[in-house]
Amino acid sequence: MTENIVTCRLNVVIYAKNVVVGRGLEAVLRMLPRVEEVRYCTTRWGADEVVAADEVDVLVVTGAEVADAAELTAARRTKVLLLLDEVEASGSAFGGTAADGFLIQQDLTAHDLGEAIDRMMLGEMPMPARVGRELLARVGSPLPGGAARPAVLTPRENETLALLAEGLSNKQIARRLSISDHGAKRLVTSVMLKLGAPNRTAAVVIAIKQGMISAA
Repeated sequence: MTENIVTCRLNVVIYAKNVVVGRGLEAVLRMLPRVEEVRYCTTRWGADEVVAADEVDVLVVTGAEVADAAELTAARRTKVLLLLDEVEASGSAFGGTAADGFLIQQDLTAHDLGEAIDRMMLGEMPMPARVGRELLARVGSPLPGGAARPAVLTPRENETLALLAEGLSNKQIARRLSISDHGAKRLVTSVMLKLGAPNRTAAVVIAIKQGMISAA
């Protein structure tokens, strides 16, 4: 089973408004033996049309377009690979991102891109060390002065949070929201990251303290 996952040919879509970055990624992806088809989109609407119409295995997005990625793939099994620039990798641009893997654009090589895609298809989450440190720091560190961490959730994430408060599993959340198990997992991860919570229970506790949901 693992061998089939690793050797199957993949359908990849790039979503990047920066044409230089997008075309560069397209050229690199076409060099990878595992990639069967590559399509490049410069708009949210174009990416939405392609992802909705076809069986897309991997959606590669840049940090500037990451806000659209979860909505584009929530109801599908598409993996999301987020490419960050140096500023985004050390900042907060990706704090609530429900991605399956992360890479830094300035460090990107064809080998790194291919390896990241392989690892995602095996269910792993490729992530550079500096991105991991930033995520851990944001999850574990309170804001200065003890202020509550502000959290702005999308409507879909708010629905997910309410279901977490009911004690539902990812599979049950997927069923209630009519999305894939993978989509539910990404939404749960996004909620936890935005709330700065290390686990599901902590996410609910933080949300109650911030008045986002009722304790009743």
